[in-house]
Amino acid sequence: MMQELEAEEPRPRGSLEFVETSVLDTIIPLADPLNIEEALSGSIECLDASPLASIPQRQALFFDETVNVFIVLQTPYFDERTLRSYLGRLIINLEAQVVNSQSENHEGPPGQETIYNGSVQDGEDPLIIVQGPDEASQESEGHILVVWKLAAFLVRPRLRLQNPSVMFAATANLKPAEQIQDAALKEEYLPSQVPSGINLLEAFSDDPAMGGIKPRLSALRVSRVAPATQAGRELLKPLQNISRRSIKVFPAINARVRYSRPNNSPTSPSVIVSLDIDITPFANCEVTLKKAEVKIIGGTVEDLNTVSGMTLPITSLPQDDITFLYRLEPDDLDATNKSQIRTLEISVLATANLSDACQPELSMFWTTSLDFTPPLNPGFGHPTQPIQRPHRPAQLSISSGLETTPTVSSLAASRPDALPTIDVTTRHQRNPSIPDFGVTMTFTAPPSSSAIYPGVPFTWSVFIVNRSDRPRKLALMVIPKRRRTEARITRPPSTGYSGLRRDPKVADAVVDENIVYAMQRNSAIDSTEIVCLSTDTRVGPLAPSACYEVELKFMALKVGIVGVECVRVVDLGTQEHVDVKDLPTILVSPLVDD
Repeated sequence: MMQELEAEEPRPRGSLEFVETSVLDTIIPLADPLNIEEALSGSIECLDASPLASIPQRQALFFDETVNVFIVLQTPYFDERTLRSYLGRLIINLEAQVVNSQSENHEGPPGQETIYNGSVQDGEDPLIIVQGPDEASQESEGHILVVWKLAAFLVRPRLRLQNPSVMFAATANLKPAEQIQDAALKEEYLPSQVPSGINLLEAFSDDPAMGGIKPRLSALRVSRVAPATQAGRELLKPLQNISRRSIKVFPAINARVRYSRPNNSPTSPSVIVSLDIDITPFANCEVTLKKAEVKIIGGTVEDLNTVSGMTLPITSLPQDDITFLYRLEPDDLDATNKSQIRTLEISVLATANLSDACQPELSMFWTTSLDFTPPLNPGFGHPTQPIQRPHRPAQLSISSGLETTPTVSSLAASRPDALPTIDVTTRHQRNPSIPDFGVTMTFTAPPSSSAIYPGVPFTWSVFIVNRSDRPRKLALMVIPKRRRTEARITRPPSTGYSGLRRDPKVADAVVDENIVYAMQRNSAIDSTEIVCLSTDTRVGPLAPSACYEVELKFMALKVGIVGVECVRVVDLGTQEHVDVKDLPTILVSPLVDD
């Protein structure tokens, strides 16, 4: 609404005066939706004190909420034509920043993060409210209010929250006026009956290389580069902003997804997904759940919530925890693609019933990856108790309750002439309690349809999921197969000379001939089967519950079944490592001559 008075200003206002006398402000009203025209029209009587004081505003906001922010420009009164010209040159931006409260024991600035950044579009028509000057008072000049509306979605920041607040800051800059009219730019020819400018190419008229052609370029067709004027400096000076008021912000609902497999059918690829929605105490009101949906790309979803009391919408109170169950199964859409990883989409929609006039909408949407690969041994547990025999023969190697591993020393004492085998010297006792590394890795080899040949590189796809509660930075190292070195001990020689036939000129044997023979036999070095071309593979920082996919490049050097010892995963933060030995089998096919 624009009311133009008959009497115009005696002196036109410049752009610099407009920048210095205009003030920006932002309001987040309590009522939603709000008729801003009626709210501001009712407060026109007290514009000199505070034009926005009569509008109730929000005292607390929620994450995952779409907030309607009104940007109000207040400027002294002047004519409509000048106002429209300045509004077309305004650049208005809105930024929302989350700031943590300053703790007593913490030194340094508080943590902050920008969660919204938007701007007013050029074609958007604002709301204009005019208060004319008071005829009774000569000092009163009147005011003009220009209002824009922006919808800001408050995403959750990555920083750790400590009594957070959100601060909305609106900035406005005035672009310089156009120096060239559009009509002049569209004119292709010089105007008639105008003296021609200086010929810039006149020096080339007598050049023999031109072949008698006299080139001509008028100086009027060359644009001049003028230095920056006052209009350029006006753009650098923003309008005054008085709206830096912080508002408390809290999470009203929290949602997480957990996965489990059915115990009755371990061979089935189906997965039970539980969507837990927690109503936090910060909501301090009733929260109505309108939508809780789980979708999967390349699979089917079976809703297990068709029971009484679980029909949406559901009205809940603070500190309530609601769990929705779904059964997911993958589809075999592509027979050539053996990957069991699917994309999962979760969406939650709720309403916080603060009052009859204020009911903000909360929406959550995120995607994640779900691996349907069944475990290799679902029924594997702790090792069973060995056989108990109180009266067993000495040569029967059956472990007792306290299982002991035969050592090289014990075998040497009982059978001094025998060499220890690799199985005995490398046997280790199984540790049933292996600590959880907090990382899930899925190795995917090339499909069987694409053969692997010697000397031709191929890749493994490694899908990594961080299941721990802290960021991880990992390094992957491929350990090649190595020959296990056998442990040796000093034994008395198995052959010797008796005292009666001993020749004083022949010394005793220094090394047992059996050991010398075994060392010569095992001295051959095995050839390298496969070479890893990815020498330095690093992943991270990987946030909690985040995933990443990396490729390992190999090249086989021989035909047959080859493999590596393991893939070592090293946590670069704690220097902990774990060896992954359950790897795909590599079958190298011979090259076929043409």
